[in-house]
Amino acid sequence: MNILTKPFDFDLNILSPIKTVGSIEKICFPTCVSEVQEAFLYAKENALKPFVLGGGSNTLIGHPKNTLFISDRKYKSIWEVAEISDLKNKKYGNLIVSSNTSINFFITKAASERYYGLEFLAGIPAHLGGLTCMNAGAYEQNISDYIEWIAVVDDDGEKTILKEDLKLGYRTSNINGFISKICFKLKYEENDDYLNLIKGKIDKYINDREAKHDMKNPSLGCFFKNPENNHAGYLIDQAGLKSFKIGGAMVSEKHANFLINTGNATYEDFINLINHVQKVVYDKHSIHLDLEIKLIND
Repeated sequence: MNILTKPFDFDLNILSPIKTVGSIEKICFPTCVSEVQEAFLYAKENALKPFVLGGGSNTLIGHPKNTLFISDRKYKSIWEVAEISDLKNKKYGNLIVSSNTSINFFITKAASERYYGLEFLAGIPAHLGGLTCMNAGAYEQNISDYIEWIAVVDDDGEKTILKEDLKLGYRTSNINGFISKICFKLKYEENDDYLNLIKGKIDKYINDREAKHDMKNPSLGCFFKNPENNHAGYLIDQAGLKSFKIGGAMVSEKHANFLINTGNATYEDFINLINHVQKVVYDKHSIHLDLEIKLIND
Protein backbone atom coordinates (compact mmCIF):
# COMPACT_ATOMS: atom_id res chain seq x y z
CA MET A 1 0.00 0.00 0.00
CA ASN A 2 1.29 3.45 -0.93
CA ILE A 3 1.11 6.45 1.38
CA LEU A 4 0.47 9.28 -1.05
CA THR A 5 2.11 12.62 -0.31
CA LYS A 6 1.64 15.91 -2.12
CA PRO A 7 1.31 16.53 -4.98
CA PHE A 8 -1.59 14.19 -5.76
CA ASP A 9 -2.88 13.39 -9.21
CA PHE A 10 -6.55 13.77 -8.29
CA ASP A 11 -8.93 16.49 -7.18
CA LEU A 12 -9.10 16.58 -3.38
CA ASN A 13 -12.68 17.79 -3.53
CA ILE A 14 -13.90 14.35 -4.57
CA LEU A 15 -13.27 13.42 -0.92
CA SER A 16 -15.87 15.84 0.42
CA PRO A 17 -19.45 16.67 -0.58
CA ILE A 18 -18.91 20.30 0.46
CA LYS A 19 -16.22 20.72 -2.24
CA THR A 20 -13.96 22.93 -0.17
CA VAL A 21 -11.08 20.72 0.93
CA GLY A 22 -8.19 22.97 1.95
CA SER A 23 -5.15 20.72 1.56
CA ILE A 24 -4.05 17.24 2.54
CA GLU A 25 -0.41 16.28 3.01
CA LYS A 26 -0.71 12.49 3.33
CA ILE A 27 -3.45 10.02 2.40
CA CYS A 28 -3.77 6.30 1.68
CA PHE A 29 -6.43 4.02 0.23
CA PRO A 30 -6.20 0.59 1.93
CA THR A 31 -8.05 -2.32 0.35
CA CYS A 32 -8.01 -4.88 3.17
CA VAL A 33 -7.50 -5.34 6.93
CA SER A 34 -3.74 -5.80 6.70
CA GLU A 35 -3.32 -2.59 4.72
CA VAL A 36 -5.46 -0.66 7.20
CA GLN A 37 -3.27 -1.94 10.04
CA GLU A 38 -0.19 -0.97 8.03
CA ALA A 39 -1.55 2.57 7.68
CA PHE A 40 -2.11 2.92 11.43
CA LEU A 41 1.40 1.61 12.11
CA TYR A 42 2.82 4.12 9.62
CA ALA A 43 0.99 6.92 11.41
CA LYS A 44 2.29 5.75 14.78
CA GLU A 45 5.87 5.44 13.58
CA ASN A 46 5.80 8.88 11.94
CA ALA A 47 4.02 10.78 14.75
CA LEU A 48 0.93 11.40 12.63
CA LYS A 49 -2.69 11.47 13.72
CA PRO A 50 -4.65 8.80 11.83
CA PHE A 51 -8.03 9.98 10.59
CA VAL A 52 -10.48 7.69 8.85
CA LEU A 53 -12.18 9.50 5.99
CA GLY A 54 -15.34 7.81 4.76
CA GLY A 55 -17.82 9.61 2.54
CA GLY A 56 -16.66 12.92 4.02
CA SER A 57 -20.21 14.02 4.77
CA ASN A 58 -19.41 15.07 8.34
CA THR A 59 -15.88 16.46 7.99
CA LEU A 60 -14.59 19.92 7.18
CA ILE A 61 -10.96 19.66 6.09
CA GLY A 62 -8.60 22.61 6.38
CA HIS A 63 -4.81 22.41 6.03
CA PRO A 64 -3.68 19.54 8.28
CA LYS A 65 0.03 18.74 8.20
CA ASN A 66 0.18 16.15 11.00
CA THR A 67 -2.68 13.91 9.91
CA LEU A 68 -2.65 10.72 7.85
CA PHE A 69 -6.00 10.36 6.11
CA ILE A 70 -7.09 6.74 5.74
CA SER A 71 -9.78 6.62 3.08
CA ASP A 72 -12.31 3.78 2.81
CA ARG A 73 -12.95 4.32 -0.90
CA LYS A 74 -11.00 1.28 -2.13
CA TYR A 75 -11.75 -1.05 0.78
CA LYS A 76 -13.19 -4.41 -0.21
CA SER A 77 -16.97 -4.60 -0.38
CA ILE A 78 -18.74 -6.92 2.05
CA TRP A 79 -22.37 -8.08 1.97
CA GLU A 80 -23.48 -11.13 3.91
CA VAL A 81 -26.71 -12.32 5.50
CA ALA A 82 -25.35 -14.16 8.52
CA GLU A 83 -28.52 -15.61 10.02
CA ILE A 84 -32.27 -15.27 10.29
CA SER A 85 -33.85 -15.46 13.72
CA ASP A 86 -37.47 -15.66 14.83
CA LEU A 87 -38.38 -13.57 17.86
CA LYS A 88 -41.99 -13.24 19.05
CA ASN A 89 -43.26 -14.35 15.64
CA LYS A 90 -41.18 -11.73 13.86
CA LYS A 91 -38.22 -12.61 11.69
CA TYR A 92 -34.92 -10.75 11.78
CA GLY A 93 -31.76 -11.02 9.74
CA ASN A 94 -28.18 -10.17 10.65
CA LEU A 95 -26.69 -8.32 7.69
CA ILE A 96 -22.92 -7.81 7.67
CA VAL A 97 -21.62 -5.05 5.41
CA SER A 98 -18.42 -3.09 4.86
CA SER A 99 -18.23 0.39 6.34
CA ASN A 100 -17.74 2.03 2.93
CA THR A 101 -21.23 1.00 1.82
CA SER A 102 -23.48 3.92 0.95
CA ILE A 103 -26.48 4.13 3.28
CA ASN A 104 -28.79 4.55 0.29
CA PHE A 105 -27.41 1.51 -1.51
CA PHE A 106 -27.69 -0.49 1.70
CA ILE A 107 -31.31 0.49 2.36
CA THR A 108 -32.36 -0.21 -1.23
CA LYS A 109 -30.56 -3.54 -1.50
CA ALA A 110 -31.77 -4.65 1.93
CA ALA A 111 -35.37 -3.88 0.93
CA SER A 112 -34.95 -5.84 -2.30
CA GLU A 113 -33.97 -8.83 -0.15
CA ARG A 114 -36.91 -8.17 2.25
CA TYR A 115 -34.98 -6.55 5.13
CA TYR A 116 -35.90 -3.18 6.56
CA GLY A 117 -35.48 -0.82 9.50
CA LEU A 118 -33.10 1.95 8.47
CA GLU A 119 -35.43 3.73 6.05
CA PHE A 120 -35.36 6.85 8.24
CA LEU A 121 -31.80 7.50 7.01
CA ALA A 122 -32.74 7.35 3.31
CA GLY A 123 -31.44 10.26 1.27
CA ILE A 124 -28.39 11.07 3.40
CA PRO A 125 -25.20 11.08 1.26
CA ALA A 126 -22.98 9.13 3.65
CA HIS A 127 -21.20 5.83 4.27
CA LEU A 128 -22.30 3.40 6.96
CA GLY A 129 -18.98 3.71 8.81
CA GLY A 130 -19.32 7.43 9.36
CA LEU A 131 -23.00 7.17 10.26
CA THR A 132 -22.15 4.49 12.83
CA CYS A 133 -19.23 6.41 14.30
CA MET A 134 -21.40 9.49 14.89
CA ASN A 135 -24.51 7.46 15.79
CA ALA A 136 -26.54 9.25 13.14
CA GLY A 137 -30.23 9.61 13.66
CA ALA A 138 -33.47 11.22 12.53
CA TYR A 139 -37.19 11.02 13.20
CA GLU A 140 -36.61 9.89 16.81
CA GLN A 141 -34.47 6.92 15.75
CA ASN A 142 -30.72 6.23 15.72
CA ILE A 143 -28.60 3.90 13.64
CA SER A 144 -27.37 2.30 16.88
CA ASP A 145 -30.88 0.89 17.43
CA TYR A 146 -30.07 -1.65 14.70
CA ILE A 147 -26.40 -2.44 15.33
CA GLU A 148 -25.37 -5.83 16.76
CA TRP A 149 -21.58 -5.46 16.56
CA ILE A 150 -18.82 -3.78 14.60
CA ALA A 151 -15.30 -4.79 13.59
CA VAL A 152 -12.58 -2.15 14.02
CA VAL A 153 -9.00 -2.10 12.74
CA ASP A 154 -6.08 -0.15 14.21
CA ASP A 155 -2.33 -0.75 14.67
CA ASP A 156 -3.11 -3.88 16.75
CA GLY A 157 -5.18 -5.46 13.96
CA GLU A 158 -8.90 -6.21 13.75
CA LYS A 159 -11.20 -6.76 16.72
CA THR A 160 -14.94 -7.20 17.15
CA ILE A 161 -16.85 -4.91 19.52
CA LEU A 162 -20.34 -5.82 20.69
CA LYS A 163 -23.05 -3.18 20.82
CA GLU A 164 -23.16 -3.24 24.62
CA ASP A 165 -19.49 -2.23 24.68
CA LEU A 166 -20.02 0.75 22.40
CA LYS A 167 -20.68 4.05 24.12
CA LEU A 168 -23.12 5.49 21.65
CA GLY A 169 -24.66 8.83 22.57
CA TYR A 170 -26.24 11.75 20.74
CA ARG A 171 -24.03 12.05 17.65
CA THR A 172 -21.10 10.56 19.54
CA SER A 173 -19.37 7.24 20.16
CA ASN A 174 -16.20 5.83 21.66
CA ILE A 175 -15.17 4.21 18.39
CA ASN A 176 -11.51 4.65 17.50
CA GLY A 177 -9.96 3.13 14.41
CA PHE A 178 -11.20 2.03 11.01
CA ILE A 179 -14.61 0.35 11.06
CA SER A 180 -14.12 -2.54 8.65
CA LYS A 181 -17.59 -4.07 8.90
CA ILE A 182 -20.87 -3.66 10.72
CA CYS A 183 -23.54 -6.19 11.65
CA PHE A 184 -27.07 -4.82 11.52
CA LYS A 185 -30.11 -6.63 12.84
CA LEU A 186 -33.00 -5.79 10.53
CA LYS A 187 -36.57 -7.00 10.32
CA TYR A 188 -37.45 -9.53 7.64
CA GLU A 189 -40.73 -9.28 5.74
CA GLU A 190 -42.42 -12.07 3.78
CA ASN A 191 -45.61 -10.21 2.87
CA ASP A 192 -45.31 -8.65 -0.61
CA ASP A 193 -47.92 -5.97 0.11
CA TYR A 194 -46.06 -4.83 3.22
CA LEU A 195 -42.79 -4.89 1.29
CA ASN A 196 -44.29 -2.39 -1.14
CA LEU A 197 -45.19 -0.17 1.83
CA ILE A 198 -41.56 -0.29 2.97
CA LYS A 199 -40.37 0.81 -0.46
CA GLY A 200 -42.92 3.61 -0.35
CA LYS A 201 -41.59 4.64 3.05
CA ILE A 202 -38.08 4.94 1.59
CA ASP A 203 -39.41 7.33 -1.06
CA LYS A 204 -41.32 9.26 1.59
CA TYR A 205 -38.22 9.86 3.71
CA ILE A 206 -36.19 10.91 0.67
CA ASN A 207 -38.90 13.33 -0.50
CA ASP A 208 -39.34 14.72 3.01
CA ARG A 209 -35.59 15.26 3.36
CA GLU A 210 -35.38 16.99 -0.02
CA ALA A 211 -38.36 19.20 0.84
CA LYS A 212 -36.95 20.34 4.19
CA HIS A 213 -33.20 20.32 3.65
CA ASP A 214 -30.87 22.00 1.19
CA MET A 215 -29.77 18.98 -0.85
CA LYS A 216 -28.88 20.85 -4.05
CA ASN A 217 -25.90 22.88 -2.82
CA PRO A 218 -22.59 21.44 -1.58
CA SER A 219 -22.82 20.99 2.19
CA LEU A 220 -22.10 18.63 5.08
CA GLY A 221 -25.71 18.45 6.21
CA CYS A 222 -26.45 19.79 9.68
CA PHE A 223 -23.43 21.66 11.07
CA PHE A 224 -24.61 22.03 14.68
CA LYS A 225 -26.03 19.65 17.25
CA ASN A 226 -29.52 20.31 18.54
CA PRO A 227 -29.38 21.70 22.10
CA GLU A 228 -31.49 19.87 24.65
CA ASN A 229 -35.20 20.54 24.04
CA ASN A 230 -34.44 22.82 21.12
CA HIS A 231 -33.39 22.83 17.47
CA ALA A 232 -30.25 24.47 16.11
CA GLY A 233 -31.92 25.37 12.82
CA TYR A 234 -34.75 27.19 14.63
CA LEU A 235 -32.32 29.14 16.82
CA ILE A 236 -30.22 30.19 13.82
CA ASP A 237 -33.34 31.19 11.89
CA GLN A 238 -34.68 33.21 14.82
CA ALA A 239 -31.33 34.97 15.03
CA GLY A 240 -31.97 36.26 11.51
CA LEU A 241 -29.06 34.41 9.95
CA LYS A 242 -30.69 32.67 7.00
CA SER A 243 -28.82 33.65 3.82
CA PHE A 244 -26.04 35.28 5.86
CA LYS A 245 -22.82 34.88 3.89
CA ILE A 246 -19.09 35.12 4.47
CA GLY A 247 -17.03 34.69 1.33
CA GLY A 248 -18.46 31.69 -0.48
CA ALA A 249 -19.98 30.11 2.65
CA MET A 250 -23.62 30.81 3.42
CA VAL A 251 -26.37 29.84 5.84
CA SER A 252 -28.93 28.07 3.67
CA GLU A 253 -32.21 29.86 2.95
CA LYS A 254 -33.99 26.51 3.10
CA HIS A 255 -32.63 25.07 6.35
CA ALA A 256 -30.67 27.29 8.74
CA ASN A 257 -28.59 24.42 10.13
CA PHE A 258 -27.17 23.78 6.67
CA LEU A 259 -24.10 25.86 5.80
CA ILE A 260 -23.56 25.66 2.05
CA ASN A 261 -20.83 26.31 -0.48
CA THR A 262 -22.16 28.84 -2.98
CA GLY A 263 -19.38 28.01 -5.41
CA ASN A 264 -16.01 29.27 -4.23
CA ALA A 265 -15.98 28.84 -0.44
CA THR A 266 -12.75 28.16 1.42
CA TYR A 267 -12.17 26.36 4.70
CA GLU A 268 -11.55 29.76 6.29
CA ASP A 269 -14.90 31.05 5.00
CA PHE A 270 -16.69 28.23 6.81
CA ILE A 271 -14.72 28.68 10.02
CA ASN A 272 -15.58 32.38 10.05
CA LEU A 273 -19.23 31.62 9.34
CA ILE A 274 -19.37 28.97 12.08
CA ASN A 275 -17.87 31.39 14.61
CA HIS A 276 -20.29 34.13 13.58
CA VAL A 277 -23.35 31.87 13.83
CA GLN A 278 -22.29 30.65 17.27
CA LYS A 279 -21.72 34.22 18.51
CA VAL A 280 -24.98 35.66 17.19
CA VAL A 281 -27.05 32.72 18.47
CA TYR A 282 -25.43 32.99 21.89
CA ASP A 283 -25.96 36.74 22.03
CA LYS A 284 -29.65 36.33 21.17
CA HIS A 285 -30.57 33.08 22.95
CA SER A 286 -27.75 32.55 25.52
CA ILE A 287 -27.26 29.10 24.01
CA HIS A 288 -23.94 27.83 22.67
CA LEU A 289 -24.24 25.68 19.56
CA ASP A 290 -21.86 22.72 19.53
CA LEU A 291 -20.60 21.46 16.20
CA GLU A 292 -21.96 18.21 14.82
CA ILE A 293 -19.30 18.10 12.11
CA LYS A 294 -15.60 17.45 12.66
CA LEU A 295 -12.92 20.03 11.94
CA ILE A 296 -9.60 18.62 10.73
CA ASN A 297 -6.87 21.22 10.53
CA ASP A 298 -3.72 19.98 12.31
